[in-house]
Amino acid sequence: MDLHVSLPWELEEEILSRLPPQSLVRFRAVSKRWNSLLNNKSFINKHLSLSRPHFIFLTKSKIYSIDIIDQRVTLRELHSSCRDSNLQYSRITTCDELLFCKYPPFHSKMETALWSPCLRQANLIKLYSVGKEFNAFGLGYDNSGPQKVHKLLLYHPPQVAAIYECASHVLRYINAPYEVRMPEIDRRSHVSLYGNLYWIDYNLQTGEYFIQSFDFTREIFKPFCLLPLQDNHCLNELRLAVWKGDRFSLLKQKFLRRKIEIWVTKNKIDDKEEVVWINFMTLTTTNLPNLFHKKCGVSYFIYDKTLFMCCGDDEASHPCIYIVKGDVCNKIQIGYGQVSWFSHCAYVPNLISVPLKFQI
Repeated sequence: MDLHVSLPWELEEEILSRLPPQSLVRFRAVSKRWNSLLNNKSFINKHLSLSRPHFIFLTKSKIYSIDIIDQRVTLRELHSSCRDSNLQYSRITTCDELLFCKYPPFHSKMETALWSPCLRQANLIKLYSVGKEFNAFGLGYDNSGPQKVHKLLLYHPPQVAAIYECASHVLRYINAPYEVRMPEIDRRSHVSLYGNLYWIDYNLQTGEYFIQSFDFTREIFKPFCLLPLQDNHCLNELRLAVWKGDRFSLLKQKFLRRKIEIWVTKNKIDDKEEVVWINFMTLTTTNLPNLFHKKCGVSYFIYDKTLFMCCGDDEASHPCIYIVKGDVCNKIQIGYGQVSWFSHCAYVPNLISVPLKFQI
C-alpha cells in the first residue's frame, strides 16, 4: 500500500508560512521547490505577518531569544559571527525587520552591526574617519531607488548631527535644528519603520509631547504627530513601539496609580494621512511594575490582546518578563539571579537577509 500522499501546493505553502523561521532554514535542503519558496519575497512577507514577536535579550557575554507561549518563557541562546565575546554595554535595537547592535556613546570601538539571527547573517559596519565624540543613534535607509541605501544617523550633543553612508564610508554633516533633542539611549530609545527613525520628544514652547522623526531619504528632522491625551506627561512614563508591522503603539503609565494605557494608531504609518490614535486597552491590576527610571529600560509588544514587557523588577536588577491580560499580571524572572546590566528589544523573527553590501 502506497502511504505517500501529496498535499496541494497551496496547502503546503500555508503550513510552511506558519512554522518558526529556525525550522524553515533547515527545510531549505528538503527540495529545490521549498528552497525557492523560502527565498520568495511574497512568502517571506507573509511569514513575517504571521510570526509571533519575541524578545532579544543581551547580557555581558551572551545573546538570547525569549519566546513566550501560554505563560511559558523559553530562552534560546543565539550566536552571531560578527560580535566578539565582549558584549558588555553594547546596545541592541531593531532596524525594521533586522537587529541593530551598537556600542554605547564614546566607546573605543567605532563599529556597529546589522544582524539576522534566524539566518545567522551578521555584518559589521565599521565607522571609518568618525571620531569617538560621535554616537551612533540609529540606522535607516534611503528607499527612493530600487535598492535600499543604508545610512547611520550620528550625533554629538547638543546639536551636531551627521550622516554616515555604510557602503561608501562617507561622513557628511547635516543640519540639526536646536529644538531636536535625541532621547536617552538606554531609557527611551527610538523605533524604526520603513527605514526612518521615530521617537518621543517635547515641545518647550507649547508644552506638548509629540513623535519626532528622521527621514533618511531626504535627510531631515521633522515632527510627525502629537501624542494622545496631552495631560501632565511629566508624571507619566511613555514608550513607543511598532504594532502589527506598520503602525505605532504607545504605552503610557501613570506615576502614582501605575495604571497602564495602550494606544495604537488606527491606520498604517505614512506622511499622507492624519494620524488617529485609538485607546486599545487599559490595564489597572494592582501588581503592575513601576516602569519609571528603569536602569536597563523597558521593551514591550502587544499580541492577542495581551501586553508583554521586558524590564528589571521593582526590588532589584532581576530581569523579568511581565505578561498582562485583563486584570491579571504574571511576573516571570529570567535567569537565576541579579544581573548588573542587560539590553533588550522586541523583535519579530523572520527570513529577511542582511544586505550583502555590508560584508567586509
